[in-house]
Amino acid sequence: MKVKQEFFGFNPVMWMGVVEDNEDPLKLGRLRVRIFGWHNSKPTEVDGEPGVKTEELPWAQVLQPVNSGPNSGIGGPLTGIVQGTWVMGMFMDGEIAREPLVMGSLAGIPTSMNPNPDGGPPIEGFYDPDGAIKGYPRISKDWTIDEPDTNRLTRNDNSDVHGDPRSYEHTLIARKQQSQHKSQYGNGYEIEEPVLDGWDKFKSKYPLNKVLETKSGHIFEIDDTPKFERIHIYHKNGNYIEIGGAVGAMNRMDKVVGDQFTMIDGNHYKSVHGDINVVGRHCQQLSQTTVIEGRTVTLKGGAVVLATNKVQVAGSLAVGTGATCKIVDIRGKVYDVKNGIVVSATDG
Repeated sequence: MKVKQEFFGFNPVMWMGVVEDNEDPLKLGRLRVRIFGWHNSKPTEVDGEPGVKTEELPWAQVLQPVNSGPNSGIGGPLTGIVQGTWVMGMFMDGEIAREPLVMGSLAGIPTSMNPNPDGGPPIEGFYDPDGAIKGYPRISKDWTIDEPDTNRLTRNDNSDVHGDPRSYEHTLIARKQQSQHKSQYGNGYEIEEPVLDGWDKFKSKYPLNKVLETKSGHIFEIDDTPKFERIHIYHKNGNYIEIGGAVGAMNRMDKVVGDQFTMIDGNHYKSVHGDINVVGRHCQQLSQTTVIEGRTVTLKGGAVVLATNKVQVAGSLAVGTGATCKIVDIRGKVYDVKNGIVVSATDG
Protein backbone atom coordinates (compact mmCIF):
# COMPACT_ATOMS: atom_id res chain seq x y z
CA MET A 1 0.00 0.00 0.00
CA LYS A 2 1.34 3.42 -0.95
CA VAL A 3 1.05 5.85 1.94
CA LYS A 4 1.57 9.60 1.68
CA GLN A 5 2.55 11.05 5.04
CA GLU A 6 1.19 14.51 4.38
CA PHE A 7 -0.74 15.71 7.39
CA PHE A 8 -1.99 19.11 6.18
CA GLY A 9 -1.85 20.54 9.69
CA PHE A 10 -3.56 17.57 11.37
CA ASN A 11 -2.15 15.90 14.43
CA PRO A 12 -0.57 12.80 12.84
CA VAL A 13 -2.54 10.59 15.23
CA MET A 14 -5.89 12.14 14.22
CA TRP A 15 -7.36 11.74 10.74
CA MET A 16 -10.36 12.30 8.47
CA GLY A 17 -11.41 10.03 5.65
CA VAL A 18 -14.18 8.47 3.59
CA VAL A 19 -15.78 5.05 4.05
CA GLU A 20 -15.29 2.88 0.95
CA ASP A 21 -16.50 -0.48 2.32
CA ASN A 22 -18.83 -1.39 5.20
CA GLU A 23 -19.20 -5.14 4.59
CA ASP A 24 -16.77 -6.28 7.24
CA PRO A 25 -15.89 -9.99 6.70
CA LEU A 26 -15.49 -10.39 10.48
CA LYS A 27 -18.92 -8.80 11.05
CA LEU A 28 -17.60 -6.54 13.81
CA GLY A 29 -19.02 -3.35 12.33
CA ARG A 30 -15.64 -2.26 10.97
CA LEU A 31 -15.30 0.18 8.07
CA ARG A 32 -12.70 0.27 5.33
CA VAL A 33 -11.55 3.90 5.11
CA ARG A 34 -9.48 6.03 2.75
CA ILE A 35 -7.67 8.43 5.09
CA PHE A 36 -7.02 11.97 3.93
CA GLY A 37 -3.31 12.77 3.93
CA TRP A 38 -2.30 9.10 4.16
CA HIS A 39 -3.77 7.38 1.12
CA ASN A 40 -3.46 8.35 -2.51
CA SER A 41 -6.67 9.84 -3.87
CA LYS A 42 -6.37 7.65 -6.97
CA PRO A 43 -7.44 4.05 -6.39
CA THR A 44 -5.79 2.93 -9.64
CA GLU A 45 -2.47 3.72 -11.29
CA VAL A 46 -2.24 7.22 -12.76
CA ASP A 47 0.75 8.44 -14.82
CA GLY A 48 2.86 5.54 -13.64
CA GLU A 49 2.13 6.25 -9.95
CA PRO A 50 0.46 3.28 -8.23
CA GLY A 51 -2.80 3.97 -6.50
CA VAL A 52 -4.38 2.51 -3.37
CA LYS A 53 -7.29 0.24 -4.29
CA THR A 54 -10.32 -0.07 -2.04
CA GLU A 55 -9.42 -3.64 -1.11
CA GLU A 56 -6.01 -2.42 0.06
CA LEU A 57 -7.38 0.13 2.50
CA PRO A 58 -7.26 -0.63 6.26
CA TRP A 59 -10.25 -1.81 8.29
CA ALA A 60 -11.07 0.67 11.06
CA GLN A 61 -12.79 -0.23 14.31
CA VAL A 62 -15.81 1.96 15.18
CA LEU A 63 -16.09 3.58 18.60
CA GLN A 64 -19.54 2.70 19.95
CA PRO A 65 -21.66 5.04 22.14
CA VAL A 66 -22.12 4.19 25.80
CA ASN A 67 -25.78 3.25 25.27
CA SER A 68 -24.76 0.57 22.76
CA GLY A 69 -21.75 -1.25 24.21
CA PRO A 70 -21.99 -4.45 22.08
CA ASN A 71 -20.91 -7.47 24.11
CA SER A 72 -21.90 -11.09 23.46
CA GLY A 73 -24.77 -9.99 21.26
CA ILE A 74 -26.06 -7.46 23.80
CA GLY A 75 -26.30 -3.81 22.74
CA GLY A 76 -27.49 -1.68 19.87
CA PRO A 77 -26.63 -1.84 16.16
CA LEU A 78 -22.94 -1.59 15.32
CA THR A 79 -23.14 1.13 12.68
CA GLY A 80 -25.48 2.69 10.14
CA ILE A 81 -22.69 4.36 8.16
CA VAL A 82 -22.94 3.86 4.39
CA GLN A 83 -20.16 4.05 1.83
CA GLY A 84 -19.14 7.56 0.82
CA THR A 85 -19.63 8.96 4.36
CA TRP A 86 -16.93 11.25 5.74
CA VAL A 87 -15.66 10.09 9.13
CA MET A 88 -13.12 11.27 11.68
CA GLY A 89 -10.90 9.15 13.86
CA MET A 90 -7.54 8.42 15.38
CA PHE A 91 -4.84 5.76 15.22
CA MET A 92 -4.95 3.55 18.30
CA ASP A 93 -1.26 2.69 17.79
CA GLY A 94 -0.19 6.34 17.43
CA GLU A 95 2.18 7.31 14.63
CA ILE A 96 2.65 3.69 13.59
CA ALA A 97 -0.77 4.26 11.99
CA ARG A 98 -1.86 0.67 11.44
CA GLU A 99 -4.90 0.57 13.75
CA PRO A 100 -7.41 3.26 12.73
CA LEU A 101 -10.44 3.96 14.90
CA VAL A 102 -13.59 5.74 13.64
CA MET A 103 -14.85 8.13 16.32
CA GLY A 104 -17.75 9.68 14.41
CA SER A 105 -19.24 10.67 11.08
CA LEU A 106 -19.63 14.09 9.48
CA ALA A 107 -22.67 15.42 7.62
CA GLY A 108 -22.15 17.88 4.81
CA ILE A 109 -23.56 19.34 1.60
CA PRO A 110 -22.22 17.29 -1.35
CA THR A 111 -21.55 19.51 -4.35
CA SER A 112 -20.46 16.93 -6.92
CA MET A 113 -21.44 13.40 -7.83
CA ASN A 114 -19.13 10.43 -7.78
CA PRO A 115 -17.17 10.48 -11.06
CA ASN A 116 -17.00 6.71 -11.20
CA PRO A 117 -18.87 5.18 -14.16
CA ASP A 118 -21.71 2.91 -13.18
CA GLY A 119 -20.43 -0.64 -12.99
CA GLY A 120 -16.92 0.42 -13.95
CA PRO A 121 -13.72 0.53 -11.89
CA PRO A 122 -13.22 3.46 -9.49
CA ILE A 123 -11.35 6.38 -11.00
CA GLU A 124 -11.35 8.73 -8.02
CA GLY A 125 -10.88 8.13 -4.31
CA PHE A 126 -12.72 9.81 -1.40
CA TYR A 127 -16.05 8.81 -2.95
CA ASP A 128 -18.27 5.76 -2.68
CA PRO A 129 -16.54 3.27 -5.03
CA ASP A 130 -19.90 1.84 -6.18
CA GLY A 131 -20.36 4.74 -8.55
CA ALA A 132 -22.78 7.56 -9.17
CA ILE A 133 -25.85 5.40 -9.92
CA LYS A 134 -25.66 2.71 -7.26
CA GLY A 135 -23.71 4.58 -4.60
CA TYR A 136 -23.67 7.75 -2.49
CA PRO A 137 -24.18 10.67 -2.80
CA ARG A 138 -27.39 9.66 -4.49
CA ILE A 139 -29.81 11.31 -6.84
CA SER A 140 -33.42 10.37 -6.14
CA LYS A 141 -36.83 11.87 -5.44
CA ASP A 142 -35.79 12.13 -1.78
CA TRP A 143 -32.38 13.71 -2.33
CA THR A 144 -30.50 15.89 -4.80
CA ILE A 145 -27.04 17.39 -5.08
CA ASP A 146 -26.28 20.64 -3.20
CA GLU A 147 -28.61 19.89 -0.28
CA PRO A 148 -27.62 18.88 3.27
CA ASP A 149 -27.16 15.21 4.16
CA THR A 150 -29.75 15.69 6.94
CA ASN A 151 -33.00 13.84 6.21
CA ARG A 152 -35.70 15.99 4.60
CA LEU A 153 -38.21 14.93 7.27
CA THR A 154 -35.88 16.45 9.86
CA ARG A 155 -35.09 19.62 7.90
CA ASN A 156 -38.61 20.16 6.49
CA ASP A 157 -37.42 22.80 4.02
CA ASN A 158 -40.87 24.14 3.31
CA SER A 159 -41.42 27.51 1.67
CA ASP A 160 -45.15 27.59 2.52
CA VAL A 161 -44.76 26.70 6.21
CA HIS A 162 -41.36 27.98 7.30
CA GLY A 163 -40.51 30.46 4.55
CA ASP A 164 -37.58 28.44 3.20
CA PRO A 165 -36.34 29.54 -0.24
CA ARG A 166 -37.12 26.07 -1.63
CA SER A 167 -39.30 23.10 -0.65
CA TYR A 168 -37.43 19.80 -0.60
CA GLU A 169 -40.35 17.37 -0.35
CA HIS A 170 -39.93 13.88 1.06
CA THR A 171 -41.88 11.32 -0.98
CA LEU A 172 -43.32 9.76 2.20
CA ILE A 173 -46.28 12.17 2.18
CA ALA A 174 -47.12 11.43 -1.47
CA ARG A 175 -46.75 7.66 -0.95
CA LYS A 176 -49.32 7.75 1.85
CA GLN A 177 -51.70 9.77 -0.31
CA GLN A 178 -51.40 7.33 -3.23
CA SER A 179 -52.12 4.29 -1.03
CA GLN A 180 -54.77 5.94 1.18
CA HIS A 181 -57.28 3.38 2.44
CA LYS A 182 -61.00 4.08 2.05
CA SER A 183 -63.86 1.71 2.92
CA GLN A 184 -67.56 2.22 2.23
CA TYR A 185 -70.23 -0.41 2.94
CA GLY A 186 -73.98 -0.29 3.41
CA ASN A 187 -75.99 2.85 4.10
CA GLY A 188 -73.09 5.02 2.93
CA TYR A 189 -71.01 4.33 6.05
CA GLU A 190 -67.31 4.82 5.32
CA ILE A 191 -63.93 4.92 7.03
CA GLU A 192 -61.01 6.86 5.54
CA GLU A 193 -57.36 6.67 6.51
CA PRO A 194 -56.23 10.07 7.86
CA VAL A 195 -53.26 11.34 5.84
CA LEU A 196 -51.79 14.79 5.26
CA ASP A 197 -53.14 16.64 2.22
CA GLY A 198 -49.69 17.70 1.11
CA TRP A 199 -46.14 18.67 2.06
CA ASP A 200 -47.35 22.09 3.20
CA LYS A 201 -49.31 20.32 5.98
CA PHE A 202 -46.17 18.65 7.37
CA LYS A 203 -45.53 20.85 10.44
CA SER A 204 -42.27 19.37 11.81
CA LYS A 205 -39.67 21.98 12.66
CA TYR A 206 -35.90 21.52 12.62
CA PRO A 207 -34.23 20.24 14.79
CA LEU A 208 -37.14 18.84 16.83
CA ASN A 209 -37.84 15.83 14.60
CA LYS A 210 -35.34 13.00 15.12
CA VAL A 211 -35.37 10.78 12.02
CA LEU A 212 -33.67 7.51 11.17
CA GLU A 213 -34.14 6.35 7.58
CA THR A 214 -32.49 3.09 6.54
CA LYS A 215 -30.89 2.25 3.22
CA SER A 216 -33.95 0.33 1.97
CA GLY A 217 -36.44 3.01 3.06
CA HIS A 218 -37.68 2.10 6.56
CA ILE A 219 -38.34 5.25 8.62
CA PHE A 220 -38.40 5.94 12.37
CA GLU A 221 -39.47 9.39 13.62
CA ILE A 222 -39.67 10.91 17.09
CA ASP A 223 -41.05 14.41 16.64
CA ASP A 224 -41.15 17.00 19.46
CA THR A 225 -42.54 19.83 17.34
CA PRO A 226 -45.13 21.70 19.50
CA LYS A 227 -48.72 20.85 18.50
CA PHE A 228 -47.39 18.26 16.00
CA GLU A 229 -45.75 15.77 18.36
CA ARG A 230 -45.52 12.34 16.76
CA ILE A 231 -44.05 8.87 17.00
CA HIS A 232 -43.93 7.25 13.56
CA ILE A 233 -42.67 3.84 12.42
CA TYR A 234 -42.91 3.23 8.65
CA HIS A 235 -42.08 0.09 6.67
CA LYS A 236 -40.95 0.56 3.09
CA ASN A 237 -43.93 -1.53 1.86
CA GLY A 238 -46.47 0.96 3.28
CA ASN A 239 -47.25 -0.56 6.70
CA TYR A 240 -46.92 1.99 9.49
CA ILE A 241 -47.86 3.00 13.01
CA GLU A 242 -48.31 6.69 13.76
CA ILE A 243 -49.21 8.32 17.05
CA GLY A 244 -50.20 11.98 16.77
CA GLY A 245 -49.53 14.07 13.68
CA ALA A 246 -52.02 13.54 10.85
CA VAL A 247 -54.26 11.31 13.00
CA GLY A 248 -54.62 13.88 15.77
CA ALA A 249 -52.66 14.58 18.93
CA MET A 250 -54.43 11.93 21.04
CA ASN A 251 -54.95 9.35 18.29
CA ARG A 252 -53.06 6.40 16.83
CA MET A 253 -53.11 4.98 13.30
CA ASP A 254 -52.17 1.39 12.37
CA LYS A 255 -51.93 0.82 8.61
CA VAL A 256 -51.59 -2.75 7.26
CA VAL A 257 -51.28 -3.17 3.51
CA GLY A 258 -51.49 -6.98 3.69
CA ASP A 259 -52.87 -9.35 6.31
CA GLN A 260 -52.64 -8.84 10.08
CA PHE A 261 -52.23 -11.65 12.59
CA THR A 262 -52.63 -11.35 16.36
CA MET A 263 -51.75 -14.48 18.33
CA ILE A 264 -52.40 -14.51 22.09
CA ASP A 265 -51.63 -17.49 24.33
CA GLY A 266 -53.58 -16.03 27.26
CA ASN A 267 -56.70 -13.90 27.48
CA HIS A 268 -57.49 -10.80 25.44
CA TYR A 269 -59.20 -7.86 27.11
CA LYS A 270 -60.41 -4.81 25.21
CA SER A 271 -62.00 -1.80 26.85
CA VAL A 272 -63.43 0.99 24.71
CA HIS A 273 -65.05 4.02 26.31
CA GLY A 274 -66.56 5.16 23.02
CA ASP A 275 -68.15 3.29 20.11
CA ILE A 276 -66.75 0.34 18.17
CA ASN A 277 -67.19 0.47 14.40
CA VAL A 278 -66.17 -2.43 12.17
CA VAL A 279 -66.43 -2.05 8.40
CA GLY A 280 -65.58 -5.01 6.20
CA ARG A 281 -66.73 -7.34 3.46
CA HIS A 282 -67.30 -10.38 5.69
CA CYS A 283 -67.12 -10.84 9.46
CA GLN A 284 -66.72 -14.32 10.95
CA GLN A 285 -66.17 -15.29 14.57
CA LEU A 286 -65.34 -18.85 15.62
CA SER A 287 -65.44 -19.91 19.26
CA GLN A 288 -66.67 -22.67 21.54
CA THR A 289 -69.20 -20.32 23.12
CA THR A 290 -70.27 -16.81 22.17
CA VAL A 291 -72.21 -14.48 24.43
CA ILE A 292 -73.56 -11.16 23.21
CA GLU A 293 -74.98 -9.05 26.00
CA GLY A 294 -76.40 -5.55 25.79
CA ARG A 295 -79.35 -3.42 26.73
CA THR A 296 -80.46 -3.62 23.11
CA VAL A 297 -79.25 -5.88 20.29
CA THR A 298 -80.25 -4.83 16.78
CA LEU A 299 -79.80 -6.93 13.64
CA LYS A 300 -80.18 -5.08 10.35
CA GLY A 301 -80.61 -6.82 7.03
CA GLY A 302 -81.24 -10.52 6.52
CA ALA A 303 -80.47 -12.65 9.57
CA VAL A 304 -79.79 -16.40 9.43
CA VAL A 305 -79.54 -18.43 12.67
CA LEU A 306 -78.07 -21.94 12.44
CA ALA A 307 -78.06 -24.15 15.55
CA THR A 308 -77.19 -27.80 16.06
CA ASN A 309 -79.09 -28.20 19.35
CA LYS A 310 -81.63 -25.56 20.22
CA VAL A 311 -82.70 -21.94 19.98
CA GLN A 312 -83.66 -20.45 23.33
CA VAL A 313 -86.05 -17.53 23.57
CA ALA A 314 -86.26 -15.68 26.87
CA GLY A 315 -88.62 -12.79 27.55
CA SER A 316 -89.72 -11.01 24.39
CA LEU A 317 -88.17 -11.27 20.95
CA ALA A 318 -88.55 -8.19 18.78
CA VAL A 319 -88.65 -8.86 15.07
CA GLY A 320 -88.68 -5.66 13.11
CA THR A 321 -90.99 -3.08 14.64
CA GLY A 322 -94.12 -4.60 16.14
CA ALA A 323 -93.83 -7.55 13.73
CA THR A 324 -96.35 -10.39 13.71
CA CYS A 325 -94.95 -13.64 12.35
CA LYS A 326 -93.90 -17.21 13.06
CA ILE A 327 -90.33 -18.31 13.86
CA VAL A 328 -89.36 -21.95 13.34
CA ASP A 329 -86.12 -23.17 14.91
CA ILE A 330 -83.89 -25.90 13.50
CA ARG A 331 -85.79 -28.63 15.44
CA GLY A 332 -89.12 -27.48 14.05
CA LYS A 333 -90.41 -25.71 17.14
CA VAL A 334 -92.78 -22.88 16.16
CA TYR A 335 -92.91 -19.50 17.94
CA ASP A 336 -95.93 -17.23 17.42
CA VAL A 337 -94.99 -13.56 17.48
CA LYS A 338 -97.54 -10.77 17.68
CA ASN A 339 -96.57 -7.13 17.70
CA GLY A 340 -92.99 -8.13 18.38
CA ILE A 341 -93.81 -10.37 21.38
CA VAL A 342 -93.58 -14.19 21.50
CA VAL A 343 -97.01 -15.32 22.68
CA SER A 344 -96.72 -19.10 22.27
CA ALA A 345 -94.41 -21.90 21.33
CA THR A 346 -95.44 -25.33 20.00
CA ASP A 347 -93.59 -28.36 18.78
CA GLY A 348 -93.67 -28.72 15.03
